[in-house]
Amino acid sequence: MEAAVRWSPHSTPDRQRFLVVDVADPGLTLNEVDSTSGKNVHYHPIARTGRIPNFGAFDWSKNDESIVALGLVSGSASLIKLRDDDQPSETVVQYRLKQQRKANSVAFSTQDWFAVGVDRARSDICLFVYDTKRGSGGSSEAVRKLCAAEVVSSVRFFPGQPQEIVATTQRQYIRLYDLRDGASNANASVQAITKNVNNIAIDPLDQNYFASAGSTDDPAVTVWDRRWMSSSPTSSSSNGAVFDFKPAVNNSVKATVWSLRYSGQRRGRLAVCSSAGELNVIDMTEGRTTSVASSHHVPANPYGGPGPWTSNRYVSNTRTLERPWHDLQYGGDSKKRIIAYDWILDGEAGSAEGQGMLVLRPSRDVEIIRVPTSKPLAGITARSDLSIGLGDLSISEARYGREPIEPKAPYEYVNGNNAEDFGPHDYDGEGAEFVDPFEQTAAPRSSTKVARLLSSTTVQAERCRQGYLFDCRKNMDIVAGNWQLERLWEIVDRFKQQATDDGMVHGGFDLSFIGVAGLWSETFGDSPRRKPPALTSKPKHAIIGLNRVREIPAFEGERTNFAEHRQLCLAVCGWKFTVDSLEAECQELIERGLYYQAIVQAVLHDEEHIALNLLRSLIRSRTIQNIGLGALLASDSINDEQREMCQWMAADTNDPALKALLAFLVSGNWRDVMKTNYLHLGYRLALGLKYLNDTELSGFTQSETARAVRNGDLEGILLTGLGDQAMDLFQTYITRTNDLQTAVLATAFTNPLFVDDLRWEMWKETYFEQMQAWRCFVPRTKFTVQHNRMAKTREGRTLIKPPEAQTFSKSTNTTITLASSRSFRKNRTMAPAQTLPQDLSSRYLEGGLLPDVDEYGDNPVVIRLTDEERISGRTRPDTIQQLLTIFHRDGFVVLENAIDELVDKLYQKMCEENETYLQKKFMQWNQGATTKNVSQAPPLTPDWLHKDFYANVHMMRVVENILGPQPEIRLLNANVAVPGATGRQAVHSDVNHRYPSIPFGIVINTYLQDSSEATV
Repeated sequence: MEAAVRWSPHSTPDRQRFLVVDVADPGLTLNEVDSTSGKNVHYHPIARTGRIPNFGAFDWSKNDESIVALGLVSGSASLIKLRDDDQPSETVVQYRLKQQRKANSVAFSTQDWFAVGVDRARSDICLFVYDTKRGSGGSSEAVRKLCAAEVVSSVRFFPGQPQEIVATTQRQYIRLYDLRDGASNANASVQAITKNVNNIAIDPLDQNYFASAGSTDDPAVTVWDRRWMSSSPTSSSSNGAVFDFKPAVNNSVKATVWSLRYSGQRRGRLAVCSSAGELNVIDMTEGRTTSVASSHHVPANPYGGPGPWTSNRYVSNTRTLERPWHDLQYGGDSKKRIIAYDWILDGEAGSAEGQGMLVLRPSRDVEIIRVPTSKPLAGITARSDLSIGLGDLSISEARYGREPIEPKAPYEYVNGNNAEDFGPHDYDGEGAEFVDPFEQTAAPRSSTKVARLLSSTTVQAERCRQGYLFDCRKNMDIVAGNWQLERLWEIVDRFKQQATDDGMVHGGFDLSFIGVAGLWSETFGDSPRRKPPALTSKPKHAIIGLNRVREIPAFEGERTNFAEHRQLCLAVCGWKFTVDSLEAECQELIERGLYYQAIVQAVLHDEEHIALNLLRSLIRSRTIQNIGLGALLASDSINDEQREMCQWMAADTNDPALKALLAFLVSGNWRDVMKTNYLHLGYRLALGLKYLNDTELSGFTQSETARAVRNGDLEGILLTGLGDQAMDLFQTYITRTNDLQTAVLATAFTNPLFVDDLRWEMWKETYFEQMQAWRCFVPRTKFTVQHNRMAKTREGRTLIKPPEAQTFSKSTNTTITLASSRSFRKNRTMAPAQTLPQDLSSRYLEGGLLPDVDEYGDNPVVIRLTDEERISGRTRPDTIQQLLTIFHRDGFVVLENAIDELVDKLYQKMCEENETYLQKKFMQWNQGATTKNVSQAPPLTPDWLHKDFYANVHMMRVVENILGPQPEIRLLNANVAVPGATGRQAVHSDVNHRYPSIPFGIVINTYLQDSSEATV
């Protein structure tokens, strides 16, 4: 190492300083930044010291910016005070060793303890720890002496635990010491064997992780997790190494890692600098899932494919900020390479430019380079397009639900394609959701708004929060402006209404949610709930019977052998069989601004007088222009001049419905209109049912079904229904639009009631994971409960299997009290779900009881299992929803009657063990003896590890709905309150680390006795 540079941890936006340490020409310079411009740094020195002895190690005080420690080659350690008041710098403290040896490493703690690691000399101590607050001068004695006859290569204090130290010894061990033990030559608490014993760096944002580098010409770097380090140096399986970078830099020419530095502003970001001037940045990530130590515990994958990773740590990104000077393509002059660097703590880690780094060149010139970031700059939109921002952005952000927009269908855009080309390639993503006027704001690339708007799931998450579920009418309002989704939910709602009260059941056949293609070809699927196996009647008899029961009038149109089939298919398409319903439909279209479509609807039904009345009213109100269309509609036939006039009017207009009407007037044949893309599938299908012969209709439905499935056209469910073919259609739709949410909700009406397709279970589980990430816990619970209600046979038998009991619970903490028996005071217990009194029904929300805070106060809400639930191990869905609703509202909930008499047995056992535990010498009271509170582990022998306590089936179903499948137990403890306490524990946190944005653990307290305000 020739030199080093360090950014001052005491810098502020108004006063930024850095230290340059020159090893080749020993000296220290404290500089203050005047300004920066791109890479250039303008600064001036404010303190300098020279003529100091040769040194090989240094550290800057964490508390005093003017104090720098030097590890001298002679074996001493000096504390230098840099003065910025024009006074000369001076040595304030010098720690001398009896046996002179080279000081390899020095380090300050945040509590002003100072460590010095030196070379070995016979059996002398090699690691000295001083308290800089105790005296001064050479008489200062070390407060800790460690590592006898073991050379110390590198030493560092943990910033958050200043009494803990990590050191590398004997050029083969890395060891952790707890200085609170108070003994010299104390044994290391944990250690590992490694060749990478230099340049220890600790991540200040997650001090469980630290890195070390290899020796000369060995550019390897190891990242350690001290939680996994073992006290045995031979335990290779648990040595704590989580990453091994071999090599960490280019070693085509011999190179050495000169410096390791963690970012300090981004967790897991490590920079590596080599002797060849190469500077790399590595981003490491710890996932939200728990790492698995053995494949025996890896959850099974029921859908095939490779199993999950056995580790939750991975490298998310690597960047080379500067190549080695000898690189043939990007290299340069060795005299201009980077020889030292440090991170700038300026709060810009998340900016588009990235966090800055101060780099030092051999000429001692200082520059700033920044770590580029890609996350705010690129993203996948809701249309699965890659969006990249290269500068400051202008965000046009929608204001949901403030005013309606005029809906437009894909077929309303004339692009010269024929009807076969209609499909989701015309689908314009979610842009139609955005409502004018836009709120436009300028934002840098680092803006959180940019990341949110580029997210592919933003729109789906917003819909989920608005209640996008199984209410079709509500769903149509939520997706207003997106024609395809509006049309989808309109069709699903029609299916749903027709199936209400067994409206599509006749003669043993259940034709609910069957599309036109299935009705016409009499193919209803293989589900035994469509047709009982013993049924001998034919499908056509059911279709004829449904026409009679539903009072559908006789068919009028093309000559056919299947009149009843056509009429039932028209009903599925939404055909209006009465004048009143037709007029209501036309009026609704006019209110939506689809004026000519309303006229086409009337003409298509052979109700020209309704069309003329509508046209007259629209012209008189000056809603549309009078183009002579009324005269054409009133004529029995048109001449060549009128036909030519219709053709040039069709060429001039952009309204597809008007084009379709004019095309019909020109030829007088709806079959010609069917060949265009002027009308959407619903109209073209109705025209086919009215005007195609049986053979043509069969071919038309087959080709249109194939096209809809191929293109993922949502309106194609008119043909496929929500049966087996619909799964293929939605598969294509998901691939093209990434809208898994809509596919899951639409197909939930028939899965598993009529369709048994493995894909739906996969889609549902993925959607559940998405809702979990969006923190949409209540919508997820509503989905489960409402879908359970839909998945019932006509006999009332549910088709959803209750969740199987699990064997682990994640982050569980069993809390046990041995205080005197007292019951909850002023607490109210919620009755079992199936026995709630009728007067409480008004307070239900989708099956979950929401008690009033005024009635219950701030006491816990207690939900009691019935004896039947406890004994059978089957928790009712509405009980689960009650528990989840209260948990998400209050943060906790009490589940009562979940364990039988085992509670009393464990209580007696704990009392017996407590008497013995209180006599042990190592016993400690939690927060002092006045609390009479101890942490006493419950008995862990096989006889006492009962599933009812640690994997309770009812508890697990609630936990899985919060955390997801396969939770694991991570902590088991008991909190014992011994009688006679005169004080209470102070409010405190049991877990201290950065919390993920989604629930990652649940604390489950199992009380062995009743509790009250006086005993908890």
